[in-house]
Amino acid sequence: MIPGSPPQRALLSALLLFAGACTTGARPVEGAIDPRVYSECQDPEGAAAWQRAQQALARSDDDAALPHLQLCTQRCPDLVRAHLAYQDVARRKGGQVQQAMQDFYLSAPERDSPVPAYLKARLAETDYARCNALDAILARDPSFAWGHLSRARVNRRQGRLLQAIDMFEDAIVHDRSLHEARLERAQVLAELGREEEAAVDYRAYLKAMPEDLAAMRAFVTLLLYRLGRTREALPFLDRLEKEMPGSLSLRMDRAAALWQRPKESIEAYLGILAVDPKMARAAWNIGMLYYEVLPKNEADRRRFWPKARAAFKLFLAVVEPSDGHEHFESTLAVPYKLVVIAELLGPDSGKPVSVEDLKWPGDG
Repeated sequence: MIPGSPPQRALLSALLLFAGACTTGARPVEGAIDPRVYSECQDPEGAAAWQRAQQALARSDDDAALPHLQLCTQRCPDLVRAHLAYQDVARRKGGQVQQAMQDFYLSAPERDSPVPAYLKARLAETDYARCNALDAILARDPSFAWGHLSRARVNRRQGRLLQAIDMFEDAIVHDRSLHEARLERAQVLAELGREEEAAVDYRAYLKAMPEDLAAMRAFVTLLLYRLGRTREALPFLDRLEKEMPGSLSLRMDRAAALWQRPKESIEAYLGILAVDPKMARAAWNIGMLYYEVLPKNEADRRRFWPKARAAFKLFLAVVEPSDGHEHFESTLAVPYKLVVIAELLGPDSGKPVSVEDLKWPGDG
């Protein structure tokens, strides 16, 4: 008798039937395997179970998803995403559910597919063991895109970013529908300062996955703050603001996109400070617009630097440095700028400032 619960016994039986005769020998590579075998389920019952499982997962209902995942993985033994979802749900639930899942996968027989070995590798306790297992899988089946993706993730986690980029590329080459490989390569390219290449991958990813708002948010950040491509960023920003109304971080992005129109940008930052007077970054940006962007000559500096001084004083009053950059701004950059301003305008009065003091000269 096959051990385990009825769904687990059914799953293991299905795997045995699907395998026919188990083999541990390497399969000759005669060309790339059609990646659809790992992403499409030909069994109607299994496909319906996968659809119900995804609906349950979308509403964070692991209990409802679990039996559908068990049925789906039974009926569609090579549907990788269903297996990964089952493993993740079991891990979240813990206890006997997790133990049963681990026992099942670790005891599953090898067959003429990389999927069982891949699922075992995913449960490895160390990156070293996981790398060895993945290398063995890819030596046997170099067209298995999921193996390249997981190997790239290990490289990334261990700081081998150039190797990770190459393996993300291998995953993309072998399965164009493995969109997360393109997204994660974009992230690594951005980490390496290769912004132009990262933007190419973000565009391709969002074309395929337009509902991924987190990736869209990262792309907007890349476009606005590292590439300066405001025009390209605005349609994505419009979409994000529609989906997340009232987000102060998105309002900050909108204000940043308006820097070429400084008065509008300052008004946008003032609107943010009206909602959250402790938004130090908004005060800093207003200060920079008045201090650096607007002045073209000494007359401009005399006009705008009083506002810059007020903005920088407000920044110092509310900032709580959370990283090295903000620590530098609060301890060195802003005090230096205040000294430069005082050399032109004279000593500061010492009076406390408010958001009202940051308004455009002559307004209000």
